[in-house]
Amino acid sequence: MTRLTDDHGECAFMDQLAALLVPWGWSRHVGRIYGYLLLCDGPVTLDKIAADLGIAKSNASVAARTLEKFGNARRHSEPGSKRIYYTAPESLAGPFASKAELFGLIMRLLDVNRDIGRTAEVNHRLESMVQFYQDMCDAIQSVIDKHDQAGSATAGNAGLDLPNSTISSDTRARNLATPSSLTGP
Repeated sequence: MTRLTDDHGECAFMDQLAALLVPWGWSRHVGRIYGYLLLCDGPVTLDKIAADLGIAKSNASVAARTLEKFGNARRHSEPGSKRIYYTAPESLAGPFASKAELFGLIMRLLDVNRDIGRTAEVNHRLESMVQFYQDMCDAIQSVIDKHDQAGSATAGNAGLDLPNSTISSDTRARNLATPSSLTGP
């Protein structure tokens, strides 16, 4: 692969994407590496990411792990090698899966405590919020499922026979939406 960052349009894309993601709490490096992975046609090593973007390997490593944590990158390995590769994930859910997880946790907390208010108005507000967060979870999950199903029909692994090392966004959302610590009496 040629060095992506030699192209002005690709640099501008990565910089603009990084700027758009800053309000979500992403650092510039995380946003640029996400853009970089979206433009790569196959798995790349941290060494290549760092060299192509002109950043320290340690910064590339932290950013890549951050992206992986939220489903915006996939980590791969080669049998018999310690070398780690990163790609853009097949699933488009990315941070939306974690938002659905958070909405599920909030919804469950509100649901368990929906009668905690001192007035009917407060209890009604909590009940309304439970429904709102449930609707948000359902909508996000519906979009994720739709695109995951479409992607699974065409998913490939960019020429390497590498195992899938991430939990699907659907599984993560289900695991966190009903935590045992929030179950009521």
